[in-house]
Amino acid sequence: MAELYRRQAPAIFRYFFFRLHDQTAAEDLTGEVFLRMTQALPAYVERGVPFAAWLFRIAHDRMVDHHRRTARNRTESLTETVLDDASELESQISQKADHHRLAEAITTLSDEQQIVVQLRFIEGYNLEETSQIMGKNIGSVKAMQHRALQNLVRKLKP
Repeated sequence: MAELYRRQAPAIFRYFFFRLHDQTAAEDLTGEVFLRMTQALPAYVERGVPFAAWLFRIAHDRMVDHHRRTARNRTESLTETVLDDASELESQISQKADHHRLAEAITTLSDEQQIVVQLRFIEGYNLEETSQIMGKNIGSVKAMQHRALQNLVRKLKP
């Protein structure tokens, strides 16, 4: 179990963190996924798809539950960082602005397009692996990826 966690937890954590931008929530949800996995593991049946596909389905369900729980109680936390070097601060602000702009653009995509972008470009899965994880054929994944990238280009144009 420890080896399974060591290999799969970083990808599941990134799945949550990429969507929530909240390390604590991403860590909690990652823990929930592995708790659910250990509870459901005795009933797991190999179906010829990667084990990661099953974990991502559990993660997706946890994400839906998280959004339901937090929909009514939305709050934003503010953090301040004081840096001595003004150029370093300017660089960090610029990077954060770019990251924020990209993250905002990604949130405008459909859920499936967001998942395709994350699996392909953040997690590094190939088309076949992505199609297995999502339960879609390769052609559908290619089409979703193409539409997602087109939408991002439109949103990110100055």
